[in-house]
Amino acid sequence: MKRFKQAIQRIDPGYWVVLVICLLALWPFIGRASLPQETDAELHIFRLLELSTLVRGGEFYPRWAPNFYHGYGYPIFNYYAPLTYYVGLIFELMPGLDAVAGVKAVFVLGLLGAGFGMYGFVRDNWGRPSGYLAAAVYVYAPYVQYVDPIARGALAEAFSLGVFPLALWALDRLRRQPTWGRWGTAVLLVAAVILSHNLMALLFFGLLAAWVLWQTITRRVDFPGWRWLWGALGLGLGTAAFFWLPVLLERNAVNLNTLIGAGDNYDFRTHFLSWGEMLAPTLRLDWGATEPVFRFNLGIAQWLLGGVGLILLLLRRVKHTGQALFFALAAALLTFMLLPASTFLWEATPILPFFQFPWRLLGGTVAMLAILAGVGLEAVLARWPTVRVWGTAVAITFCLLTALPLTQPAPWPDFGDVFTFRMSLIEHSGRWLGTTSTADYVPATVDTVPSRNGTVVSGFLRDEPLDRVNRLTLPGGAEVVGEEITPLYFRYTVSTPEKFLLRLFLFQFPGWTVTVDGEVVEPELARPEGFIAVPIPAGEHLVEVEFRDTPARQMAWGMTAVSLLFMLLGGWLLRRQPAIAVIPNRLAAADWRVLAAAGLVTAVTNLILGPLQLLHYNSSDYVAEPAQMARFDDFGGQIALIGVDVSAETAASGEQVAVTLYWQAQTELDINFQSFVHALRPDGTIAAQSDRLNPGDFPTRRWPLDKYVRDVHVLQLPADLPPGDYAITAGLWVQTEGWRLPLLDENGRQLDDKAVLASLTVKSPGE
Repeated sequence: MKRFKQAIQRIDPGYWVVLVICLLALWPFIGRASLPQETDAELHIFRLLELSTLVRGGEFYPRWAPNFYHGYGYPIFNYYAPLTYYVGLIFELMPGLDAVAGVKAVFVLGLLGAGFGMYGFVRDNWGRPSGYLAAAVYVYAPYVQYVDPIARGALAEAFSLGVFPLALWALDRLRRQPTWGRWGTAVLLVAAVILSHNLMALLFFGLLAAWVLWQTITRRVDFPGWRWLWGALGLGLGTAAFFWLPVLLERNAVNLNTLIGAGDNYDFRTHFLSWGEMLAPTLRLDWGATEPVFRFNLGIAQWLLGGVGLILLLLRRVKHTGQALFFALAAALLTFMLLPASTFLWEATPILPFFQFPWRLLGGTVAMLAILAGVGLEAVLARWPTVRVWGTAVAITFCLLTALPLTQPAPWPDFGDVFTFRMSLIEHSGRWLGTTSTADYVPATVDTVPSRNGTVVSGFLRDEPLDRVNRLTLPGGAEVVGEEITPLYFRYTVSTPEKFLLRLFLFQFPGWTVTVDGEVVEPELARPEGFIAVPIPAGEHLVEVEFRDTPARQMAWGMTAVSLLFMLLGGWLLRRQPAIAVIPNRLAAADWRVLAAAGLVTAVTNLILGPLQLLHYNSSDYVAEPAQMARFDDFGGQIALIGVDVSAETAASGEQVAVTLYWQAQTELDINFQSFVHALRPDGTIAAQSDRLNPGDFPTRRWPLDKYVRDVHVLQLPADLPPGDYAITAGLWVQTEGWRLPLLDENGRQLDDKAVLASLTVKSPGE
């Protein structure tokens, strides 16, 4: 009991303050049931369901998802970072919870990790008030608070944003005093960084390695424990080898080309940010939109408070100047990588195009700004002690107030029951295959992705093991009886009067091992589908098909085991290294003010501002409140154009003009329409145009009746376009058949097949 009391006394009460600071960001997850559909969260929910099914079936680290791709399977778990799914699995396996609850728990833990990790690191270096501010700046950065977890539903990436500051804090604690506990924690959290998200692992592990190198260079004389830091990095990397080494060695076994685009959504060149967007304030969300528009911005509080820290650093007024300088340089580099000026670096570095979206670096950028904000606050409080009482509370209140619009995401309906047949139906609808929107991670031997086979997927409906035998190809008199031993181990009893190829509806991939009567045989590859085909001689035979580890995977597991062994050895060497027991200070008056301020903002937002709907738009009745120009153009009684934004009334030839259309369905649609925007010459010919296959990237057949769709077009004016006035028009058409929806008047008579939106005056460049 005495030790327990001592352990409780060593817990920093500041954690409770951080929890209250984070509460407003957590509220959309803990204050609402379920999770939204139509985001990546939906994909992660079904991946967690698949993992749960495999684990319950005895496959504790599966690399193959057998129920995806119409039951043909594919190796998503061999290539996608696994940590978030295993964390979610802990909750999914609990009585009364499901995959939706498991994914939601991971989102919550990611935000808490971001807050507590940032607080711990900055507190240890610049004091408790600075830790509070750094936590608030980081958690309420738009990308961390809303874009990744809610708008995108990017589970793994959002979780990695929480693991990174925890790993940085663990390494810093190890630097200060190597003990067996800090050593083990640092190794495992470095591994967690790598296991959280494939791409963010490169960024965050790189930042951690750069920080350790910086410490080694700048502190080596008075830093005898630098070897432990490098050891933690190396063993963390080695501990995660069971994941990353097979990805590296077996990268050519799957299709990865779809991860990089050229001129499309996956081309990094189309996703750079401008200074204007990064520094812009956060927009109010519109609950009346199918996808409320948001900005990829740093956040007003983030760049202002981080900028204060940077200025004070340049004036050499901050504590731990060397530490702060590292984060300032990292912030500058990451900010540069967000801008089009960094294109040459993206093109010259082979791995960078796989990031797809330069704005993914916003997470790392705001982490650096959060630390700089804490650095600046410590300098301000040290120089002007009179602001200590209220200064921290005011700064944190400023963070929360600027983040209020993103605390009110649009309500989402109940996700519904999660089961494998539902996933199969989604695949059949064509929304995606195997929880990926493109053909990434499909085995390279698949030349043509086969269509759905009713005989195979019928097992999903009956909740039975799938019959993957292609029975139409069995010779006369042959009989095959299948048995599923585990989800990745199948046994077939075969009786045949003649030799034949046993064709399975199962993609071939390294690891599938086939034995006939106990003897390993090399299966043939059935092209173009890439299915497994097993040569069977005449007679009765026992055929076993099992997914096993390849030599590359065995080597990876060995590297992980050796790394863990060395981690234990390091802990044993540090076993007598005493930990300095530091009794944290009780909460002072300034801490209580921070607690009260954060609690007050949270309470007022959730109890008053939220219910009064003052923090968001709520467009309805064919009105798009954010639109610059309201209108109602009836296209065929099926779709209405209810608003328009035009970025400029005057432009020079060679420039771009953005036109945003606000569409709303008037009835259930059974056709996928395409949208167009034209700049027409006086004679009616097209001077510039923009077409969208799916308006707003949302097929019209799936449009709801109660929300509008925001459809952004960019008109590229030709460099030789003569000066003059041009009419901007828009409409809808069916590309495959070549006809347009008519524009109707209030009596239902056709006026035209397009709507005139505005007049554009084109001038010569330089006028």
